[in-house]
Amino acid sequence: MPPRGEPRHGDAAANFNSYGTTLRVYDPDIDAWRIQWTDPVTRNFLQMIGRAEGRDIVQLGTRPDGQLARWSFSEITADSFLWRGEVSADAGATWRVVTEFTARRR
Repeated sequence: MPPRGEPRHGDAAANFNSYGTTLRVYDPDIDAWRIQWTDPVTRNFLQMIGRAEGRDIVQLGTRPDGQLARWSFSEITADSFLWRGEVSADAGATWRVVTEFTARRR
């Protein structure tokens, strides 16, 4: 965010501008994916663990501010999926949605 090609103006973090790269590596010792998300513009880094939960994929980690982060991929079809980012300030008792995208595959 913003869309590619759209110029960035001012402070990226203050404007919620974000371009990230995610590396997911399967770890058979824990039967899960180890995930590293990196945003070089805002210098945000997040490590997560991802597993299947029913038909969904759920990634869990802790943000630098100490809040828990949960990224969920649901409603997965051959053509699309729903990606939801949530945070919890109470150790996972409650979650607040901070971002949600419906993605279509090409």
